[in-house]
Amino acid sequence: MERLTLILFAAAIAGQLHAQEVDRSLRKGNADYTSGNLEGAVEAYSNAQNDERGMFNLGNAHYRQDSIADAQRSFENAASMAKGTGAQARAYHNLGNSWMRQGKYREAINAYKEALKREPADEDTRYNLAYAQKKLAREQQQQQQDNKDKDKDQDKEEKDKEDQQNKDQENDKDQKKNEEKQDQRKQQEQKPQERIDPQDAKRMLDAAQQQEQDVQEKVREMMQPKPTKPAEKDW
Repeated sequence: MERLTLILFAAAIAGQLHAQEVDRSLRKGNADYTSGNLEGAVEAYSNAQNDERGMFNLGNAHYRQDSIADAQRSFENAASMAKGTGAQARAYHNLGNSWMRQGKYREAINAYKEALKREPADEDTRYNLAYAQKKLAREQQQQQQDNKDKDKDQDKEEKDKEDQQNKDQENDKDQKKNEEKQDQRKQQEQKPQERIDPQDAKRMLDAAQQQEQDVQEKVREMMQPKPTKPAEKDW
């Protein structure tokens, strides 16, 4: 019985010492935070991060340092560690702000909604929620417009590609026709000329001469004077 009492007493003493160390770290962190010594505040709050107050304040120090991802993680831990609804609401509110700074509007909306579940009358959280919803809507509209523009560009690219293919096919056809014409011309140039038989040539020449004689004979006949009839007298 006495041994158990000593153990319990020692545990109580250790708990008090730890609480005192946490309080000292929190006081130092608050002083550094207020004076703008954010590095000192982060170090001090890190020594008290087993306490929900230390974890929440650590998130605030990271946030002011623009270490937004670290702040986000601290506020997530603070929200899970917090016992009262007020502390939970504050942690979720600041968590939403951290998501907003990272451009994660959907995550920010969820965090603000969690805060409002615990503190429905918080106007700051309600305002931030509306702002996050508006930013998300604009982002979605921009994405839809970008997708439309992308589809248009893709359609234009496909049409240009199809037009180029058709043009290439027409060029190929024209080139093929030109090649066929050139081949025909070459074949005609390379084709040996037919030789006329000498007898056939003589017959053709005789026929041409005979035709010429006939033509000349007709011309002479036409040029000879024709006999005129005696003029008739009127009685």
